[in-house]
Amino acid sequence: MANRVTVTAFAVGVLSLTLFLAGISKPSATFYDEQQYVSSARALLAGAANPNPEAPPLGKLLIAIGMKALGDNPWGWRIAGAVAGALTLMAMFLWTHLLLHDYVLALTACTLTLFNNFLFVMSRVAMMDVFLVMFMMWGLVAFTAVLEWNGLNVTRRRLILVFAGTMFGLACACKWNGIDTLGIVIAASAVLLLVAKQADADRILRYRTHLLEVGVLPLIVSLLAVPVVAYSLTYWPLCRSLHRPFTIGELLSMNLYIWRFHLATPGNKAIASPWYTWLFATDPQRGLSYLVGNCVVMWGGLLALVFCARRFWNSFPETLVLALYAANLLQWGITPCKSTFYYYYYPAAMFLGVAIPLALRQLPERVFGMRPAFILVLASAVFFLFCYPRMAHLDAPWDCAFGCWS
Repeated sequence: MANRVTVTAFAVGVLSLTLFLAGISKPSATFYDEQQYVSSARALLAGAANPNPEAPPLGKLLIAIGMKALGDNPWGWRIAGAVAGALTLMAMFLWTHLLLHDYVLALTACTLTLFNNFLFVMSRVAMMDVFLVMFMMWGLVAFTAVLEWNGLNVTRRRLILVFAGTMFGLACACKWNGIDTLGIVIAASAVLLLVAKQADADRILRYRTHLLEVGVLPLIVSLLAVPVVAYSLTYWPLCRSLHRPFTIGELLSMNLYIWRFHLATPGNKAIASPWYTWLFATDPQRGLSYLVGNCVVMWGGLLALVFCARRFWNSFPETLVLALYAANLLQWGITPCKSTFYYYYYPAAMFLGVAIPLALRQLPERVFGMRPAFILVLASAVFFLFCYPRMAHLDAPWDCAFGCWS
């Protein structure tokens, strides 16, 4: 079983990367927010002043690595994002398998995630969100492995947890939104240690035992200190490029600027939208590859979350997925950011593809002689294909091969 899961994860990565890379050079010029991040990557490579100091440096550094390898062209700008998208899908498959112990449901979650439109669009544009979600998902894979895997010695369990903390720190070094998922992981750890004393479920007791094997102090270090260190170290290449000292004072100054910038900047009101409108959005974001969530996954996922809520607190997978979705969505209701944009829904929307298989576990195995999972995957594939020509920037007449939005 372990070999099949590993081979499948590798195949998922290769196939999705092939899909993301096909035609990735279109458009040939930067579009949407690409210009500010590509310009920052150019500055990193040239040792020039940072034109985008209002964001953490890691995502721009990854774009710069792609440009160093493939040149200052569309392939160079976007290759890192495509690789990150493929790694995200691999992590989604592995994480769902860890949670559900079901190969078919994990593959279902993986396929629905691939077809949710967000992953495809964000993997083909030189922006920060795809890197945020990649590190976030691998952090969840590592944390869940610490809880799930039996037979690990204490040292290996601690090392995997350190890896999880590192991933969450790197997620925050792409966008500060990574703190939402890290917060849920910290809260889940605390609940498992403090509340699980009264629980008698085998799974919860096993999780608590594994966390106690790690130890409270190593757990705190891994989920609090390690992310801070990982986050801070990503500033070293930036300081070196700018010929500025890599000191605590310099780090505080740079991050204080980020905070003040987002408090003061109004953003582009013409394309902004309130976070609560994202859930049932049907109008594509035309400036960003006609991005609109796949309604089968977006709306089916919301319905699935209702099923998850019915088992909240009684089943760890449902509780965790619902909490992760809520944290990554509702934080936009309290953030001091002046403007919010539809693509900000990307991290939260990724969990909808996992919520659906969770709900399917509570439904009959067959409906009208067919598996509900097959029906949902087929429907999501049809919607994805309808959106594909515009998302992939195909030339006329192929851009409207399956119809066009008005």
